[in-house]
Amino acid sequence: MVTTIKITDDQIASFRENGVVLLRQVFSADWIALLRTAVDEILSEPGPLSKDYAAEGRGSFFTDHHVHRRNAAFRHFLSDSPAVETAARLMGSAKLNYVDEHLLVKEPGTENPTFWHQDFPYYEVAGSQFASFWIPLDPVTSRSGAMRFVKGSHRWNKIYRPIRIGLGEEVAEAEELDGPAPDIDAAPEKYDIFEADMAPGDCLFFHAATLHAAHPNQTEDVRRRALSLRFAGDDATWLPRPYIPSRPEDSVLEKGDPLDSIQYPVVWPRA
Repeated sequence: MVTTIKITDDQIASFRENGVVLLRQVFSADWIALLRTAVDEILSEPGPLSKDYAAEGRGSFFTDHHVHRRNAAFRHFLSDSPAVETAARLMGSAKLNYVDEHLLVKEPGTENPTFWHQDFPYYEVAGSQFASFWIPLDPVTSRSGAMRFVKGSHRWNKIYRPIRIGLGEEVAEAEELDGPAPDIDAAPEKYDIFEADMAPGDCLFFHAATLHAAHPNQTEDVRRRALSLRFAGDDATWLPRPYIPSRPEDSVLEKGDPLDSIQYPVVWPRA
């Protein structure tokens, strides 16, 4: 049964102003335990969209997409956890389409950071209402791979060229868009950078245009398993792009169509 989480006006305002908001203890220990078991199942049978960015012998930065399509635990989490309702309330959207879930696992000793990027250029979605959860399944600190955000960058009216997030390489087949993202780490004092230690049950919710990155996992014994869930709201439409690393199949939509389809099902309001 879904448990409703109270969302405050201040949290909604923080999301709108900063492009990111931290929510504490949204997901119960039972939900976290369910997802941890499901992650190990996915790791044992990776999907066709999975990849590992780490060099051999230097940890593992494993990613996979659309895991709910082949794992019942992830389907249960999507349909019955507080995630969907919480996203709708934070976005102020009467309707949500489910776009993707992205599993990201950084094992201890993984040297790869997650390089600065936005989510928008990786998806065939246009509109102002497109956002993600980031839900850690382990304690997170800067040493184990905490997320980092440039507050307010979703209001820069820029969509930067995508990269391979675990390598930092430009993607040759992608659009130019507004060019490469600025080198945030070259002059961090110029930006309002947010990061926080997190416990299992906490989550981040952030706009698809917010620049974000994550540290390597420099610990010796702490895994950093995390799940991202991506939702599009009322004004979202379909926008074809040449580079979509998470595309499970060709879309039946035309440019400018609402997302409502088998590929992007309506999950809010609940049926």
